[in-house]
Amino acid sequence: MHADIIPLSAGEKAVLADAIIEGEVVATQSFWKNNRIVSTLTIASETVAYQVELMGGAFEDMGSFCTGEMYLNTGAKGTFYLSGSHAEGWKPAYGVQSYEPQQRDVLTMGFDRSTVELSTDWAAGNGMEMLTITGTGFGAVQGNGYVTFETGGGYYDADAAANFNYTDWSNTSITVEIPQAQSNRVRIITNDGTTLESADSLHIRYNLDSEPFSPYGYTHLYNNYGDGSYLFHVNEAIFNEPERLEAVERTLDDFVCKTGVNFQLNETPTPLGWDLGDGQNTISFDTPDNPLSPGTVGYCNTLWWSCILGDVTFYVAGEIDVVLNANFDYDYGTGDLTDGNAKFAYVLMHELGHAMRLGHVNEWGESMYPSVTDWPSQNWFERDTISTNDRLGVSQAVDVASTFTFSACGISVMEPLDIDCEPVVEVAEVEEAALPAPYPNPFEDFINLPNAAAWTLLDITGKVVQRAPNTSTAIATEGLPAGCYLLRSEGIAEPRTYRMIKD
Repeated sequence: MHADIIPLSAGEKAVLADAIIEGEVVATQSFWKNNRIVSTLTIASETVAYQVELMGGAFEDMGSFCTGEMYLNTGAKGTFYLSGSHAEGWKPAYGVQSYEPQQRDVLTMGFDRSTVELSTDWAAGNGMEMLTITGTGFGAVQGNGYVTFETGGGYYDADAAANFNYTDWSNTSITVEIPQAQSNRVRIITNDGTTLESADSLHIRYNLDSEPFSPYGYTHLYNNYGDGSYLFHVNEAIFNEPERLEAVERTLDDFVCKTGVNFQLNETPTPLGWDLGDGQNTISFDTPDNPLSPGTVGYCNTLWWSCILGDVTFYVAGEIDVVLNANFDYDYGTGDLTDGNAKFAYVLMHELGHAMRLGHVNEWGESMYPSVTDWPSQNWFERDTISTNDRLGVSQAVDVASTFTFSACGISVMEPLDIDCEPVVEVAEVEEAALPAPYPNPFEDFINLPNAAAWTLLDITGKVVQRAPNTSTAIATEGLPAGCYLLRSEGIAEPRTYRMIKD
């Protein structure tokens, strides 16, 4: 995932870059430098190797993640735009936009889609949702076969896809857990090397973040302030300007009340900025001596670490810094965007989504769409409030952060908030009550279901407990333990997720 960006054309990149090379990442390394974790990419070109330094990385039991950095794995091939020199060292010239992947002709060709169907059109990435693929010609055994999903820069390769959670593989049916992904067709590579592709795209509503460099697992938010919350400090350049501070408060209030995340604002300003490791979660602008990359509007940087208890390694986000590019003219208000300005609420809402461990999606109109362009940002249907799908994603992340049972290293759960939401602006909102709500809630031995949709009941970790087709009128729950559950409607125009409680 990366930050809000303004896409740069190839011409704009060429003007600002000190070097443009065709190459391949042949090695990566992370290490400590000046009390910070940094990484290097070794990029081999036809004539010489380039050592490119990045902010953040993973080293031993901790690391930091900067949402706009050019993080790549070995084997990545393409065009690289770099700034610096061999004597002074090289850096990405434009953050994540400094790399253009080489087109893989074999993966951009059309495939036979006549027999491959998906069990759902919409799903969450890394949300512990299972996808069933039906068709013919998959092979009686998986062998070296795999299912692969769009990542935003191509498809997962064989090594990554082999680690997905497959629960069924036959010649006519495959069931696999959906990883972090982007909306696109799903591909099946069979044991004999044949590539098949789904007739329709799998649309990703939202992506939950993983533990670093893994397609599965979570980096948990936890109670890092002692009262069940995450506390953010606002830098003086924003705090001391009433219009700016009001925009932060309004955006954060909407984000909190719609999702239940326990984010708080400190009542006094801070001189600190977006320097990970200073001990504060900050919301700030960048500065001339610590600027964002050209074309980058906002970052959300995370300092994470791990705690080991027995055979469990638990990852947590220990510090979060949100930074916005000060070189843009911002509209701090609500409603229609002023011509020539960037919507402050749009950028901040997006970075708060990253702070709550959401990744990007490529569905236009969602809060986690990565580009700040005329569309979708200027036509943000609900851009003064979090979009519906990302609201569901943050709510699931809150459930994960507030219900884990790991207890060591001073880690404790976040305490979710329940606040009534006042409308920020008048918008033509999607009708949320398209179906009657399932009931009773709290429930005991059963849940009555509106029968216009298929339903999936998940536990608080996201594990599927039961599935009910659209012909079912109830789910039997007598044997389930007490606690919180998620009940999702599927197969309808406006899917919904309900929080359900068993007494």
